Amino acid sequence: MRRALFVVVLLMLVGALMAQNVIKYELSSSAALNIGDAVKLDTTDNSCQVSGDGEGASVIGFVAMTETDGSNYYNLVVNSGRITAAIHSGSGAVSIGDSLTAAAAGSLKVAGAGDRVIAIATQAVASPPGACEVIVWLGPMPGADGARIWQSAITSMTSITGTAASKQDLTSVTCTNCDVEYMKVQFTGTADDKDASAGGAVVNVAINDGSSDLDTQTLYLVDRHFYQSQATALTGTDDVSPADSPVYTVQVWESDGMTNGRIKGVLTVVGVPR
Repeated sequence: MRRALFVVVLLMLVGALMAQNVIKYELSSSAALNIGDAVKLDTTDNSCQVSGDGEGASVIGFVAMTETDGSNYYNLVVNSGRITAAIHSGSGAVSIGDSLTAAAAGSLKVAGAGDRVIAIATQAVASPPGACEVIVWLGPMPGADGARIWQSAITSMTSITGTAASKQDLTSVTCTNCDVEYMKVQFTGTADDKDASAGGAVVNVAINDGSSDLDTQTLYLVDRHFYQSQATALTGTDDVSPADSPVYTVQVWESDGMTNGRIKGVLTVVGVPR
């Protein structure tokens, strides 16, 4: 019965995660794992275990949900989006925007030169151990010691006033003399329909590079009787030259006559050399 319930809940969570373009796996484990653990593949079929210190290159994702029937453990593992992860006691202080890598027992620490970056902090931890929300970042990071990161955060809900004809610039990042050749751009955030007493909003979000949209998403918060909120996650890539100064902007607008939307989030740009 518990296994059946887990499957039902899993399907509901997968539906929510699909809206964020999150890739997910169901993997077993020989021991109980914690939500937020960084994991690697285990030696048996379709199984995983927590990653260890220095094993960033082996990490396949983070545990987003776990269940047991008393003798077996089942884990939903995701490799994109946002999650709260543990920061190891041996890590230095974590600041917003810091690159993180694998530490002991599935936890994270501030990455150093040559470490594989597996997450980016969106919250600070002044005195580890602790926990913070992170953007999962498992894309290829060649030449990690030459990586550059730019970030801009909108930390409070902002009213959406843009339209399809006149889009609203929510936040932007300018990468002056970027000194890299490849950009990965990600915006993660939350939208709701609480801008007025009557609910309902159709919220459109895009990452724009000045000439075209790298990614777009539409959130339908259409029940006028109950307030709603929904996560958003957009990802785009861009080829650049080291002397370029690209600008990436998150644009928002409302449509379909439902205009009570608000939004907040974090725009992160990671540039790497080829």
